[in-house]
Amino acid sequence: MNQFKIEIPNERLKIYKVVTFLILTLNFFGFGYVFIQTSGSGSYIAILSLLVNVVPWVYYLLNKKHIKSPVIEFTFIVSAIVWLYFGNYWMGVMLLAFGSIGFFANKKPIIVFSEEGIEYPSFPVKKYGWVDVVQVLWKDDILTIDMKDNKLLQFNIDKGFADKFDVEGFNAYCISCIQRV
Repeated sequence: MNQFKIEIPNERLKIYKVVTFLILTLNFFGFGYVFIQTSGSGSYIAILSLLVNVVPWVYYLLNKKHIKSPVIEFTFIVSAIVWLYFGNYWMGVMLLAFGSIGFFANKKPIIVFSEEGIEYPSFPVKKYGWVDVVQVLWKDDILTIDMKDNKLLQFNIDKGFADKFDVEGFNAYCISCIQRV
């Protein structure tokens, strides 16, 4: 096998979800205020925006596990366009930025181990050559990467992912890549 891909936990996802809920709440009340303050077509646009925002907002309130909703980023982008229409440019730009960031923040982080080295899923992607690695070990569903510069990376691997993974083959592959250098 030329490479192994290992899914690691996304530790920043909980913070992103809380911030997302807060922004949805502020957006909801903001459109409510616009609905009260305007009349005519602006009022209709505000009520439609309220409805667009209430779906993911209720989803977050009712969903105990806070599983990612596919409509969150769509909601932010639609809301941003509406805020831009109402002339609130700073809110529109910030929602566009947050919605765009959401597409990256919700991706599952995957470390790729190949013959060239290790690709760590950060922004920008960090690449470590095998020459920089002392040891890579997966034991008891904990992945440990020990670097020569005394950096130690450890990850708790999800049990469901670990059960389907060839741990012995992965450990042997990493040992052979380190010894080859």
